[in-house]
Amino acid sequence: MQDKVQGKIFRSGKRRFECRIPGSDEFVEAIALREVIRGSHPVVGDNVILQKAVSGDAYEITEIVERENEIYRRIVRENKKKVIASNLDVLFIVTAVSKPDYKSGLIDRYLLRAIEWDIPAVIIFNKMDQFEDQFDLEFEKYKYEKLLGAQTFSVSSECPEQSEEELNILREKLQNKTAICLGQSGVGKSKLISTLSDGKVELISRRLAKGVLKGSHTTTWAEIIDCENFLLVDSPGVRSLSVLDVPKEELPSFFPDLEPYFIQCKFKDCRHEEKSKGCAFHELDENEIHDLAVLDRLESFKKMRDEVESIPEWKKNS
Repeated sequence: MQDKVQGKIFRSGKRRFECRIPGSDEFVEAIALREVIRGSHPVVGDNVILQKAVSGDAYEITEIVERENEIYRRIVRENKKKVIASNLDVLFIVTAVSKPDYKSGLIDRYLLRAIEWDIPAVIIFNKMDQFEDQFDLEFEKYKYEKLLGAQTFSVSSECPEQSEEELNILREKLQNKTAICLGQSGVGKSKLISTLSDGKVELISRRLAKGVLKGSHTTTWAEIIDCENFLLVDSPGVRSLSVLDVPKEELPSFFPDLEPYFIQCKFKDCRHEEKSKGCAFHELDENEIHDLAVLDRLESFKKMRDEVESIPEWKKNS
């Protein structure tokens, strides 16, 4: 029997995968056995068991090691999920404090996905060199830190000397970790990653995988970029801000900070509006920063609830 080794998938195709052997810079090409694909299709980030093929230099993937977590998209009409990547240690949510204008509702949508995928989230307020009190930054940080336990950082990737201490803490947090970086266009994600990797990513970001896997990319394509001190998952398939795929009955569970109030409402179908009788949120005091933060999160929940309800379930499944 051929000796088996463990590898990590860095780039993926339909059946062919580029894997790195842990503890080395060696990459090998591997083909997934049909029985493996039938069970759960291998994705970027998977730790897999490799065995040398009987002929040629290629390896065969004989097993997928149990995943810690998954990044996926729900395909509602097919009642299944499309897994894009796995085994993430941290999800960076990047927002700008200047341009594009800050919108906490966008942060809440990314946080929903972080909670859904079970990946710890870190919120980064970028472009601090351009901050002129465009919004209440301290309130926003309080809201996410106190209600959700998320770490927040205020940095400037364009002028790193202004936030060197926080950037160094981020670098330490990323050490030997696998991360994904989300945020709308223009917030400075590429520059931030370049700064955190000491310029390593500038030469390789936005490139396509080379060699045999070239041309195999789809909207769910992903790859891992080695940033020396950490690994970065790059995928265009996780950038949508829509929540239409989220089942209505599951949405409250993605707002764990609001759940204690949901269960205190007198009626299970409470809409949490001004005229809703017995609504627990009516007891909150807007003059108290904690209560104001809860109410702010409630507004995000209601906007997403309205979006989820905008299309009937039968139409989503048709």
